[in-house]
Amino acid sequence: MKFRLFCLCALVLSACKSNDSSPTIDFGPYGGISMRDVNNSSMSTPDPTDWTLDGRWNAQERSLFHDLGIDLNATATGTVPYMSAYPNPATTQTTFHYGTPVAVTCSFVVVDEKYAVVAPRQDFTTPSCSLSTQLDISGSAFRQGQRYRLYYVFRNGSALYYKGHGDIQIGM
Repeated sequence: MKFRLFCLCALVLSACKSNDSSPTIDFGPYGGISMRDVNNSSMSTPDPTDWTLDGRWNAQERSLFHDLGIDLNATATGTVPYMSAYPNPATTQTTFHYGTPVAVTCSFVVVDEKYAVVAPRQDFTTPSCSLSTQLDISGSAFRQGQRYRLYYVFRNGSALYYKGHGDIQIGM
């Protein structure tokens, strides 16, 4: 009888326990970031999953750009030969920098480890083939010592040109 009561109490307690099954981001190897100084020079072994072409995106990733009206899991039609965020780690701002061989439209958004948006989406149509834009990370949405993911989508007209992510860290 005592054993049954114990099992019932354990079952009730486990049901009351917070079960956060929300997906979380795996930031990858080497601390999850590609460290770069204020001059955009590499300071460590880069994370090979950052600033490259991503394969299939999950539902949370696709939902960040749902209103673009393109298939985000389609085959990318282009290349982005260089891309980075610097400095990384950053304290008050970081620069998102990329170059493409053709003019494209770039959209990017920054999320925390649970895919919650911390910097709303920005969209840029680049008449030239490269862009550097500064991202203010001094606001209260960013916490010191935390990592965040910057997702980007490049499109050429209504076609997916390139997509991926890069991780940034705030402070050390």
